[in-house]
Amino acid sequence: MNIPAISSGYPSTDTRPNQSFGVDAKIKSLEQKLQKLNTARQKAIQRKDEEEKKKIEKQIQEIENQIQQLRQQEKERTKEPGNDESNAKEASQNSTDIGKYIDVYA
Repeated sequence: MNIPAISSGYPSTDTRPNQSFGVDAKIKSLEQKLQKLNTARQKAIQRKDEEEKKKIEKQIQEIENQIQQLRQQEKERTKEPGNDESNAKEASQNSTDIGKYIDVYA
């Protein structure tokens, strides 16, 4: 039987992306775009450029919708029964006798 050794010098072969981190990064990126668009909208208001202001407000609304959808998806993902994070929290909350039993034969 040939079992390859695990080397800490190489990245993990787990191809599943960290979904929570990915969603957080997307939200942060969208929030930064939102800040830039709000600044641009304020400048358009100062210039009294109604057409530009409406165009920017439409983009702001789209980004706000995307952020809301991502947050909702993240909330639903954390509620999934197969989610390791929620299972670990639930197990630690439900287990009152952790540490009571010690394996004396080990």
